[in-house]
Amino acid sequence: MGRRYGQNPYAGYDRVDNPPFLFDGAIDGRLLPKERVVTVTISDVEAAFPFSVLAKEGTINYNVGGTDLAVFFKPGTRSALDSGNIADSNKIGAAGLFEATLEGTKYIFKNEGDKIVDNETGSVWSIQGEAVEGPLAGKKLTPVVHTNSFWFAVAAFKPDTKIYQGK
Repeated sequence: MGRRYGQNPYAGYDRVDNPPFLFDGAIDGRLLPKERVVTVTISDVEAAFPFSVLAKEGTINYNVGGTDLAVFFKPGTRSALDSGNIADSNKIGAAGLFEATLEGTKYIFKNEGDKIVDNETGSVWSIQGEAVEGPLAGKKLTPVVHTNSFWFAVAAFKPDTKIYQGK
């Protein structure tokens, strides 16, 4: 019989103060090795957005490789790698990354309390990039292919990655 659903065989793996398991490469010290990051590559430009910064700012407007982007963060999602029982794991949050232009208009996003709102119309957006209230309700931003990774893995394969440091 296999392990029960919701059980993690790698309890404690994502503790930022522990070295990466089975990784013997050089560690890029710009971030802690197990800092979670959202990463994107556009036009050969690599960028990383640390979850620690996302948790503080909530929403990031940024240009990578000539493309205006919006990174949305929502707190609450639990880590699958923290505790033996996932339901007891730390809340690390979740992130989505989208083109900030919709139907030819560039939008600037911000957090108002627990809501993601665009400056231009006041529409409210979900973490999935869909307007759920306001004049743009039902419209969807174009998702951008990205990863949610540990920093050590990104740095090992893409050492020239630019790190967003926050406002």
